[in-house]
Amino acid sequence: MDYLPDQVQSFSLLLQQRQADFICTTALPASAAAVVFLGPFQNQTVVWQMTLATLQHCRQTQNDLAGNPNSFSKPFIEILPEQQGCYPLHVGLELEMVDEAVIKKTIIMLRNYKRLAIGRMEFGSMHD
Repeated sequence: MDYLPDQVQSFSLLLQQRQADFICTTALPASAAAVVFLGPFQNQTVVWQMTLATLQHCRQTQNDLAGNPNSFSKPFIEILPEQQGCYPLHVGLELEMVDEAVIKKTIIMLRNYKRLAIGRMEFGSMHD
C-alpha cells in the first residue's frame, strides 16, 4: 500500500466503516451540498471538500468582486489551495437540484479529469 498522509488515511478508514464512497452533510435534494470524498490530485490521493451547487444557487449567494452578473453563467470547477490536509473544491453546474445521483456523477467526472489544477475553470454552457 502506498504511503497515505494522515488525513487521507483517516478519511479512508471512515469511508470503509460507513461502507460509503463519499460523505454528504447536506439533506438532499438541495440547491447546494457539502460533500467530502477521496480523489486524485497532482499524482497523489487527497481529501476533497466539495461544495456542489446549482448555478442559480451560486448567482444568488455569491458576490462577484467585479460586480459581474455573468460570473456564474457557465458551469465551473474551482480548486483552492490545500487547507488543513484537505482541498476545498467548488463546483457549479447547470441543473435544477443536487441529489445523490448528481453527486456520484460529479465525483466520477472529477476523478477522471486529468488536468485538475488550483484555480477556476469554466466550461461551455448548453445555452451558448
